[in-house]
Amino acid sequence: MSEVTQQKSEPIEPQEMKKIETDGQVCQIRFSPCGQFLFGGGYDSSIRRWDMTTDEPQLLAPIVGHRGWVQAIGFAPHGETLYSADSWGTICAWPYRDEDASPVWKIEDAHDGWIRDLVVSRDETLIATVGRDRFIRVWSAKDGSLVKEFPQQEHILCRVAIHPDGKSVVSAGLMGNVRHWNIDSGELVRETAFDKMHYYNRIQDVPGIYVLQFDDAGETLWCAGGQPSSNTNHQGIPVLYQVDWKSLETRKTQTFGIAKDGHIFDLVWHSDGYFAAVTSGNPGAGQFLLVRPDEDKAFFTHTKMSNCHTLALHPDEKTVVVAATNRNSQGNGAVRDKDGKYVGNSSPLHVFELPEATAAS
Repeated sequence: MSEVTQQKSEPIEPQEMKKIETDGQVCQIRFSPCGQFLFGGGYDSSIRRWDMTTDEPQLLAPIVGHRGWVQAIGFAPHGETLYSADSWGTICAWPYRDEDASPVWKIEDAHDGWIRDLVVSRDETLIATVGRDRFIRVWSAKDGSLVKEFPQQEHILCRVAIHPDGKSVVSAGLMGNVRHWNIDSGELVRETAFDKMHYYNRIQDVPGIYVLQFDDAGETLWCAGGQPSSNTNHQGIPVLYQVDWKSLETRKTQTFGIAKDGHIFDLVWHSDGYFAAVTSGNPGAGQFLLVRPDEDKAFFTHTKMSNCHTLALHPDEKTVVVAATNRNSQGNGAVRDKDGKYVGNSSPLHVFELPEATAAS
């Protein structure tokens, strides 16, 4: 009888190829579906964009028209439209290739204040948003018309996801609660809670849920963030829950680091069978991780970047960009230049190459 040796994919460690300096901070970065552009929603109400096809990425004219922090951005998977949401409650649709882009549509009062998350459905027809006003709303991606509004929740909503079948929306709240809603009927189908992902002290709440995503098949819901132990400096242990969608029960729990490492702030799936994630916690602390869903420890950890808060995977899956924070930043006026002026914070972008996996026995 012949013996078959099972092959296991062992990625070569990623290499940092370059760093793109920025003149301000970005909330979230994402590649366009075509892979040509990298976009960053900014704290200055603009959406920065870089042409990534040249040896040295070229900063292009920004997209302007928001009034607050551009907290969330997203794309139709195969479309030419960029969707964005800000801290003043506005959502917009933009033709992202236009040099001087004007909104395809714009809703100034989509929410009463800060929109915490925005996602686009796989079939490119729906957008879901949640905000501090405690509402979940689903919109038409084509014209921005309201499709469904769900009952106002008792606590602030942090994240939202649309199931790949387009029939369900999932919300994650301040208290660590995750709820499944039927889009057609507007009814609550079921719910679960991750109590360790919420911390309260001295009239300050810390939500631990920063990532809510489905796998491509819609069989697993990834709920990531942190198990906070303090409401200062995002103290907490980064954690990822793999939730079985059929039963809504936790299939596996993975933790990465110690309390100073804080939370998983962003996460993407690579088709070679692993997650790429970034964490942030204490000033100066930050991790870029590669981890397989069936293993307890990351097989690659990079800790030389400060306070990583978002990352973007190129559509060809060969490049990942991590947005960090400039070194020695404290955000409280302590860091000054030689003339005594406050330097301010920025989000340097670290570009990593992800070599193809090699087979190992």
